[in-house]
Amino acid sequence: MSDARVRVDVRGALRVVTLNRPDKLNAADLSMQRALVESWQAIEDDDQVRAVVLTGEGRAFCAGGDLSLVDQLAAGNEGLQVELSLIHRQLLTAMLETDLPVIASVKGAAMGFGAELLALCDIVVMAEGAFLSDPHVAYGLNPSPACQLVWPHLTSVAVAKELLMSGRRVEAAEALQLGLINRIVAEGQELTVALRIAEELAALPASGVIAVKRAFNRPFVEQYRRDLGDPQG
Repeated sequence: MSDARVRVDVRGALRVVTLNRPDKLNAADLSMQRALVESWQAIEDDDQVRAVVLTGEGRAFCAGGDLSLVDQLAAGNEGLQVELSLIHRQLLTAMLETDLPVIASVKGAAMGFGAELLALCDIVVMAEGAFLSDPHVAYGLNPSPACQLVWPHLTSVAVAKELLMSGRRVEAAEALQLGLINRIVAEGQELTVALRIAEELAALPASGVIAVKRAFNRPFVEQYRRDLGDPQG
């Protein structure tokens, strides 16, 4: 499956999902976010898939939501807020509930929506010089739901609160120290390493990988539905 803004490549039992808007540092406009949900649904329907790698084309993983969306949200566009909330709900539950291991390959910026996607991945490989942040606070907006949900479990409540209240940049070395990512590699090696990890996980008995994913992710889904008001998933 392919879309102008999201590309899905088949590599045997792996699927490589690429955010494909490099001229905008893969800033996620509405079309990209819709396409990402559709791509994920197609992957879930493919019983040949054993692992997924998520990456970005060009110099960045994802520079966040497109500024046109941010401006409209800050101006109180309720219709857009409703649609984006639905997309976030669909993507958050799909990525947390999938039995497939999801590995992120990150270079450059992973901001806002990009940081949220990383929070939903199982393993994050980040290139030297890359960074993450959730700067929604600077626009008077709520933090990314997945960052608010997952970061306190990866690091601590105190650290997650500080990062979301300040919106500051977290460089790769600090992100690793805080537990927000899994490993740092030389720039240009992030996709190679992510693919190797995905292949290793795909070669393991699926039942074991599924058991681990469900044990760790089920509490996130339950908390999301309870605290953020999503009883239907």
